[in-house]
Amino acid sequence: MNITTEALVLTAQTVAEKDVLLFLLSPGWGRLTALAKGGRKSKRRFVNALEPFSHLRVHLRGGKGGLPPFLDQADLLNPFEGLRFSPSSFIKASYLCELVEGFFSPSTGQEIFLPLLRALGSLEREDCPWGLLKLHFELQVLKASGFFPRLGECSRCGGLPRRPFFFSFQAGGLVCAACRGEEDRPLSPPTLSLMRHAAALSPEKLRR
Repeated sequence: MNITTEALVLTAQTVAEKDVLLFLLSPGWGRLTALAKGGRKSKRRFVNALEPFSHLRVHLRGGKGGLPPFLDQADLLNPFEGLRFSPSSFIKASYLCELVEGFFSPSTGQEIFLPLLRALGSLEREDCPWGLLKLHFELQVLKASGFFPRLGECSRCGGLPRRPFFFSFQAGGLVCAACRGEEDRPLSPPTLSLMRHAAALSPEKLRR
């Protein structure tokens, strides 16, 4: 495995005191693991490049026999330093990255690379309320991982529901009044509209 690709650092762990194990997300290879030999001591090859949330161009080599490839070089494209200097922003960015690690197995998740990159940029610029940004990214993760709720028809009978609308966590989506169960919750038309369309919007348009 010898590749050069963009990547976002989801998390990083120090191993053997001086090496760094990186958990990455790339647009072409999905979730990746790479080992930066001597990463904690090498100031020339990996200057500020091995920190969480960093946007990199990585050069990977090896990776045979079930072992992670070696990180030969990392070109820093965007450090997203503002996310690491603010405790609140660090927690929020970590949550977004943990979602990716939780929903996507290795070699998957290519579709969520650009949404995560945009979400981290929006979080650093503070140009979108966190509640909206969080919901927006969660919906995109659900869509990319195949868990997006059914919102076009009743999840139980398959018919086109009319008001009032209800949401069933058990059925995984919208349900009509006739199929409503005791634990299903009312769903307002504005909330339904937001859920249907928010995942397709860019973070910059969410404020509208």
